[in-house]
Amino acid sequence: MRESVLQPIHDSAGAEFTEVGGWKVPAHYGDVASEYGALRNGVALFDLSARGKLRVTGSDRARFLHGMVTNRVEGLEDGESRYAALTDARGNTLADLWVHNRGEAFLLETEPGLQEKVAAGLDRYLIADDVVIKNVTTDSALIGVCGPKAQALIRECLQIPNSGLPPGRRALGSYGATEVELTVGGPLDGAGFSLWVELGIAVRLWTALLEAGAQPVGFEALEIVRIESGVPRYGMDVDEQVIPLEAGLDRAVDFEKGCFIGQEAIAKMHHLGKPRRYLVGLVIDGDAIPCLGTAILEGEKEIGRITSCVKSRALDRIIALASVRRGFEAPGKILFLDGGAQAEVTALPFRSVSAPA
Repeated sequence: MRESVLQPIHDSAGAEFTEVGGWKVPAHYGDVASEYGALRNGVALFDLSARGKLRVTGSDRARFLHGMVTNRVEGLEDGESRYAALTDARGNTLADLWVHNRGEAFLLETEPGLQEKVAAGLDRYLIADDVVIKNVTTDSALIGVCGPKAQALIRECLQIPNSGLPPGRRALGSYGATEVELTVGGPLDGAGFSLWVELGIAVRLWTALLEAGAQPVGFEALEIVRIESGVPRYGMDVDEQVIPLEAGLDRAVDFEKGCFIGQEAIAKMHHLGKPRRYLVGLVIDGDAIPCLGTAILEGEKEIGRITSCVKSRALDRIIALASVRRGFEAPGKILFLDGGAQAEVTALPFRSVSAPA
């Protein structure tokens, strides 16, 4: 497994590890409840360096990407970011990604391990375009900062002017003599900040953020908040078998932007039909966490499957994200899992992420 440049500091903090997209990432630092509390009530610090990163250059880059992904790329200002998906000709979801305009280039940010798939998917449509796609995943560290007190800590540590930091925008700060790029938004439904950091200062900046009051947080606490927030994750709640509208990715699609790969199928579903299935929230009776992929039944007929599941610390209940057939998505609908447990469909999110103050 690959390791982040921050691996030594995770080791020294006593982290336990898990594998995500071929990377060794902290699962927790010994106290998931405290880490969850930092995400909800304080300042949480987490290592996002495993996220895939592609740099797209060339004079045709904006036009090319605009015709490839589901959201608008042409017209993005320098420093602006937008959430999108890459789909195949049938509209099925190959990946979700953030498109960051960096002036002379676009940065594409993906789930860990998806960058090579995205690069290959784009490359197959490159013919005479002046576009170069480079995998830069290991060229920099990526540090996440989230929580209601995150913005104040960020300003203190990175010398950012005291002005608004709107979602989807980049800010520039500095740590010592080194410039740090800060993206407003992140994997928890756009809440929090992502710091794009030179490898040489990553450990020092992480340490400075800890000393300023942030708490390190691992993948397990992040997953609880993600699911409570109703945020689908590629590889679990989203895959190549679903169109973005069937997986809760409506915000990734601009229906007015014009043609892109898969546009016809997605537009037809949006304008003329309905999704075949829906991503819903479930509150599940009992204390047992169902296995991923557990079937959801109507009598003896399978009408869906569990895609993500945790014990919610906010609700003190077992909650899940699930893909269910059309007709079973209405909040209040009672469903049954294979094995007999009862579940109630609920509107998403279960609980929102607090905006940083």
